[in-house]
Amino acid sequence: MGRVPTSRDPRRRVSRCVLAALASGAVLLLPACSSGSSTDGPPVPAFPAAGAGPASNAGPPSRNTLLPTDCNQVISKDDLPNLLGLPLGTTGVTALRDVPAPSVGRLERVTCNYTSAGGPGAPANGTLVLKVLSNGYTTPAAAQAQAEVNAQVEQSSGVAGVPTQIGAAQATYYDDPDGPLLVVVYGRISTSLTLGSSPVGRGQARSVLVDLAQRVLPVLVPAGGP
Repeated sequence: MGRVPTSRDPRRRVSRCVLAALASGAVLLLPACSSGSSTDGPPVPAFPAAGAGPASNAGPPSRNTLLPTDCNQVISKDDLPNLLGLPLGTTGVTALRDVPAPSVGRLERVTCNYTSAGGPGAPANGTLVLKVLSNGYTTPAAAQAQAEVNAQVEQSSGVAGVPTQIGAAQATYYDDPDGPLLVVVYGRISTSLTLGSSPVGRGQARSVLVDLAQRVLPVLVPAGGP
């Protein structure tokens, strides 16, 4: 059996504080939880409120594709353990770029699979801890139409959606038995975030996914608007 981290283990201190903050209804990381600048959680990028355009300082790095192909730009594998309550340095990420789907107006699709590297306090090696599936469409209408199709699939399985506002983006949370799911649509971009195996409980899942979406959206939204 691996060593069980104690309350003095610096890898776990911030993680516990993150989950405690989310359990109390907070979305952002609380500075009071950290024991110093070396353990502060990654900041949440700015994202516009409803009716506003993307913040000028929150745009993604310049790229030749609609969606980023480097999953570490979406969410860094080094930051993710701190956000999910896992020991630091225990996640890896792989990217899968799918083909376009002209029939539904989809130009690009990138799937980021974040998996555990194993070790004390972490899920078994190779276990999925987070899946981020992002799509870029020809028009906002195409993105919204596909989101509605996906909603019908969830509802046909008996999973009701919970409308969730994230700035100017529209989102729906599903307490899916296969893993808590948040689907977000903003302009021509849609993304779904699915929690896998982690210390995040069902009662915390929605807050955690909203927090993650706030970090993902400024990277996915193309410079200059949706």
